Amino acid sequence: MTVSEKQGFTLVELLVVIGIIGILSAALFPAISNAVMQANMTAVGTRGRDIYVAITGANTEREPLGLGNVWPQTAPDAVNSEGDLDIGDTPYDNSCDYFYDLNDGENLGTVDWSPYIAGFDFSKLAGAGVPAHAGKGQLLPANNMWTIAGNVRDEMEDIIPILVTRNLPGASLYADIEDVPSSERIILGETYAAPFSNKGAVIIRKGGGMFKIRAKYATPLIIYNRQSFMTTIGTDNDPLTYLSPDGKEEAQ
Repeated sequence: MTVSEKQGFTLVELLVVIGIIGILSAALFPAISNAVMQANMTAVGTRGRDIYVAITGANTEREPLGLGNVWPQTAPDAVNSEGDLDIGDTPYDNSCDYFYDLNDGENLGTVDWSPYIAGFDFSKLAGAGVPAHAGKGQLLPANNMWTIAGNVRDEMEDIIPILVTRNLPGASLYADIEDVPSSERIILGETYAAPFSNKGAVIIRKGGGMFKIRAKYATPLIIYNRQSFMTTIGTDNDPLTYLSPDGKEEAQ
């Protein structure tokens, strides 16, 4: 009777296989990494769009009631008919306080809970490395990935960014552009590592469009689609200002 011998891989063959796998992994890693980032940016952009839709829906509801819009204001001085501060009359200097009030965080989980808008909760502020707020207590910058435009008015152009991921500095954005914007690249991720660090950012425009931008294209020329606009000319209203999770970032 003949007994067949079973022979496994030799050490050299095993090393060759490991080497091939390593080469293939290195070749595929950029494509996989890019696909993961694009998926995360789409998910974050969807959350931003949800915030935009919720706020614009609330503004539509409030207009016939004679109430101001709920985009954050930085220095309002009016009060409503009952003498109480409405969110449209409350000054904000950061986006955390604004989103906390928008969702009535003080009364969250109680019978008195009465958010200003529907379709928004603190989960819309988290993702891509930014952990979700626990649901109780003051909203902290660690749980808020959005910088939001303050003093937004209806007549402003639709191209203006009104929500941007916090890794894109609000101070690099514009309130007025008379000529074609600069092509100088904006540095991402200097203050906030998440979301997306220095790799890219997500923008929601005043017209509702979502814009995902990679770092190499992060220039005012691209962000504003080569368009010029003015938000401060001929008005006594407060200027367009960006509210990051930590504070004000004046637009240029």
